[in-house]
Amino acid sequence: MKKKEPEIIKYKFFKEKTGTLTPFYIGRQLLKNFNLKRFFFLYGKKKYLRADHAHKKCSQILIPIIGRVKVTTYFNKKKKIFLLDPKKGTALKIPVYTWLNIKFHKNDDCLLTACNYKYDKKEYISDFKVFLKKYF
Repeated sequence: MKKKEPEIIKYKFFKEKTGTLTPFYIGRQLLKNFNLKRFFFLYGKKKYLRADHAHKKCSQILIPIIGRVKVTTYFNKKKKIFLLDPKKGTALKIPVYTWLNIKFHKNDDCLLTACNYKYDKKEYISDFKVFLKKYF
C-alpha cells in the first residue's frame, strides 16, 4: 500500500466588520473522510520545536488558530516544509508514518490538532533514528 503524503487543505472564512467566522463541518471540508476522535490546542515557544514524532495509527489535521506555524514533515523518503497561516485559510493533513516538527513563529501562536485516534503513547514513534531506519 502506498503511503499518503501530507497535504494542504484550504478552508473558508467569512470576514465582517465585527470579526471573522471560520466554520468546520464533520464529513465535509477539512474533516471529510476523517473520523474525529479527539482534538487539542497546542501552544509553543518560538525557540523550541514541538511534536518531533510520528504516529502508527493516528492521522491528524493541523489547523492554525493564532499566528504562523512552520511544519516540517518526513515521509516517503522526502522532507517537506509547510507554512500554515489562519489568514490564508490553510490547514495540513498528516497521515500515519509521517514524522513532523512544529515551529511556532511567536510565543502566542496556537494550533488546533484534530485526531482520528485516541491518545495512546504506545502508538507514537519517538526516536527519529528508528523512524528513519524502519519507516522512512
